[in-house]
Amino acid sequence: MVPSQDNIQLAHAVAAAIGIDPQVYAYHDDSKENSLHILNCIDPLDPKNKIFCTIGLSDYPNEIEISKGKVKNIPIELIIAGNGSSSKWANILSSAGFFVIKNKWTCQPGAVFKNIIDVYHKGIHLKHLLFVEPLMWQEKLEQMKLANKKVHFLLLIPISDAELIYREKRGFDALESLFMEKEIDITNLQRPSVL
Repeated sequence: MVPSQDNIQLAHAVAAAIGIDPQVYAYHDDSKENSLHILNCIDPLDPKNKIFCTIGLSDYPNEIEISKGKVKNIPIELIIAGNGSSSKWANILSSAGFFVIKNKWTCQPGAVFKNIIDVYHKGIHLKHLLFVEPLMWQEKLEQMKLANKKVHFLLLIPISDAELIYREKRGFDALESLFMEKEIDITNLQRPSVL
């Protein structure tokens, strides 16, 4: 699949905003019917970390209910950052993307895709993906206007069962505040659960 001009521009802009030494690879689902490009680059603040971003996910619907019965398509690209605790960061990210493309799962701050990481790391305690705004790159990635679309970005944070339950009981804002208070390392799949 040849990327559109918009998506080529998107890849260049994202790479310039978040990392160095960018590379883009195509990932395919198990049936090889769908593909998604993933940009990976080195974190300029910590070269042990890599940053990954979908390129072209924003071509697919992400329909969010904005009020009772009213739905709005908000095109998104997904970002995940990871250290050497996994060699599967890009696979985890592409799996989340394929759930959006094929299953029409919607992405917005506070949403969780359950058990995605467990597919690649059986029995791991951080098995779910929480969607948050990418605060560390907010000024550079707040919203990108391309010729044919506006793109929003969401960051994926691996979370545990206990953290998921806390979000369900106390709400997304409470969990996000707890993560900020504890200064969790979002790049480490082996980090201890905060609960």
